[in-house]
Amino acid sequence: MQFDQQKTDEIKLNPRYQNLLKWGLDNGVIIKDVDMPAAFGELTGVVATKDIPANTAIICVPQPLIISQEKCKLSSLSIVYDKHPELFDENETSDAEFNILIFYLFNEKKKGDKSFYHPYVQAIQSNNTLIDWTKEELNYIEDPIILDEFAIVREDLKDLWNQAKEIFNEFVQVFGETRPTDKEDFYWAAQSVMSRCFGWSLKSTSMIPIADFLNHSNKACTHYLVNSKMEKLESEKLQAKKDGKNEQKHDSDQDSFMQIVQEQYKIKGSKINLSVLNIKQDESQLKQFVDPKQTYILQHQQYLTENQLKDIDNLDNISNSDKRAMINWINYEQMIQHPEVNLWDLGFVTSSDSEDNDSDEDVEIARNKQFETLKIKELSDWKLKFEEKKQQKIQQKENNQQETKIEQQTTELTQEPDKEQSEGDLKGQTDSESILTICLNNEKKNLVTIKGLPPQQIQALKQRQQQMLEVQQQKEQIKQTIQEQQQQQEKDNQSDSSEESKWDWLEENDKDVYFCITTTEPIKKHEQVTVSYGRRTNRFLLSWYGFTLPENKYSSYNFRLWLNTDICKEKVVNQKQIFDTITINKLINPEEWDTGKINFNGNDIPISSITKEFRIKKNKLNMDLLMYLRLYLMLYQVQVKDVLITIPVSVDYEVFVMQFCIQLLQHYLNSYSQELAQDIKELESQISFSRRFALHINKERKEILINQIMILLDAIIILKKYKESNDLKQAYISEIHNNVYYKMEILRGLKVYLKSIHEFL
Repeated sequence: MQFDQQKTDEIKLNPRYQNLLKWGLDNGVIIKDVDMPAAFGELTGVVATKDIPANTAIICVPQPLIISQEKCKLSSLSIVYDKHPELFDENETSDAEFNILIFYLFNEKKKGDKSFYHPYVQAIQSNNTLIDWTKEELNYIEDPIILDEFAIVREDLKDLWNQAKEIFNEFVQVFGETRPTDKEDFYWAAQSVMSRCFGWSLKSTSMIPIADFLNHSNKACTHYLVNSKMEKLESEKLQAKKDGKNEQKHDSDQDSFMQIVQEQYKIKGSKINLSVLNIKQDESQLKQFVDPKQTYILQHQQYLTENQLKDIDNLDNISNSDKRAMINWINYEQMIQHPEVNLWDLGFVTSSDSEDNDSDEDVEIARNKQFETLKIKELSDWKLKFEEKKQQKIQQKENNQQETKIEQQTTELTQEPDKEQSEGDLKGQTDSESILTICLNNEKKNLVTIKGLPPQQIQALKQRQQQMLEVQQQKEQIKQTIQEQQQQQEKDNQSDSSEESKWDWLEENDKDVYFCITTTEPIKKHEQVTVSYGRRTNRFLLSWYGFTLPENKYSSYNFRLWLNTDICKEKVVNQKQIFDTITINKLINPEEWDTGKINFNGNDIPISSITKEFRIKKNKLNMDLLMYLRLYLMLYQVQVKDVLITIPVSVDYEVFVMQFCIQLLQHYLNSYSQELAQDIKELESQISFSRRFALHINKERKEILINQIMILLDAIIILKKYKESNDLKQAYISEIHNNVYYKMEILRGLKVYLKSIHEFL
């Protein structure tokens, strides 16, 4: 949304914002080059008042204003926390930090204007999460799993409130007499903590006044915890070293503490511009912003057209989509101009289809390990089958030779053997011994097991194999380097930039310590300034924070499938019946995980026969889903010999699997009450925030399904062309010139799959 100066002037007259800013500035908050509140349509946020470079601190909140877990424990609520460890001890409950903050914030609201935090409390809006949505508004969300997740959150909050009522009655001296507004205020406090707290890279989960008024986005600022005294000392030390002077020593009475700070605190001065704190730095030593798309274009500009080269000097001002279009053209030209370059050899820059961090990392690691184990097993099984067939052929050949030998022996009884001829036959037999391979395609794979050949030939083959291996290793090394650069760039953009692991140096009321909101990339004047909550999907944002983003690159479409063994045994069954049966549209709760069964659509289903959650991305073919469907269709739909789960071994079967996958995704698409075009049209009109947020997630999920279907359709076309021509590169490159941008986007999603086709078909 665009910055609205007129609305901004209006909301600036609101006393709650005026009081908040005055309170913040009076108590040490520093704001530079940004302004708040600012209007962006119906949204209130923070705006840049000038062009701001990357890695620049813009909002600094001093430690005394931060509501941390430690600060809460030092308050009058300490006796409450000590008496009820079941709610407030992190060793007994994972929600301890949230509960500590909720009770503290509730109490500060109840104090009214007697609270030090009264201006901050007054400025926090009342409605924050799905808790305040009406039943009608919740029905806008056409995702049963999100509603299941929210139901758990709502029930947990209800239980917490019931426990809180008893605690309030127990500690009247702390919380005061019961008031009719207590429940409303408690729910307000809980939602405020859920939707506004910071935790990553901090000593503990905390509320950060003023900093938490920034909205969330994918293109966002990060944060650092900065000890200004240490940063100034470090800056002075570097300057003294540069000037050739001796380092000045600090006061002896602070030696012990300063030593602890120096050992535990990580200097931020080399990463970010701290001029907002009046810290002088050598700007040439500051970390510079690097746009990976721009860098890639500059490194490969020889592939651009004459018209595209006109924009080379203006890359800073062109959009990311235009940069991506240039990269697509570069990749296309690389494949056209270099016959040896395949799609999977190209150094694609970071995709807009980035992975989220909502999923459990341990689950992902376990899944990848299972996949690798299965793939190794299938390759071993294939090798065994290959050797068995080979041995059968050898045995048949030996039988034939034995019959021939008997006939020859009858002839040899009547004549002398020709010695030279016999040696020649023996030599020929040795030369003609076969080479044993464990690969599906001997011409396309590097790994070869050799036996029975003369030493010279074995050595020549080994050298050739080693050369091929070295080339492959070089490709993998380049790929790994690119991935590491991309991962580092994403890591730098996240809020884990403060690297402290020990916190003895941090004092709760140290005015020299600041929580600093810092840009990660350049921000233009009048752009909205936002902060990142992490690589979160809209599903996560809606469930926990009560909002969604119009375009969220981390989002995915999530679902589970049931490996049902009965549905396909029925005599009369259509695909809709199959899909209605095998699709699991519910959240599996902890009790069901414990019992090992769920009840869905009248069926008691063993959890062991339900897949792990599939997470389909917008521009990336889901390989896990393909493996599942290969297995499902192989076992219960068709009779196909020698089909493997992890490896494509038949073009016809792959096409069959993809056609079934398209129908499955279409089944999910048909479950929505209106089409994508209607969502887009409705979003252009004036609607409530709840309806808009629900439409965002409904729209993006339809787009993901549609994009995945389009990727599968292109894959089918490529497979059929490959079957006809036996030239995979020509099969996927033949139509690109008609629409380079679109086709290259599709091929990005097929890169891993097409590589497997190249290796195994």
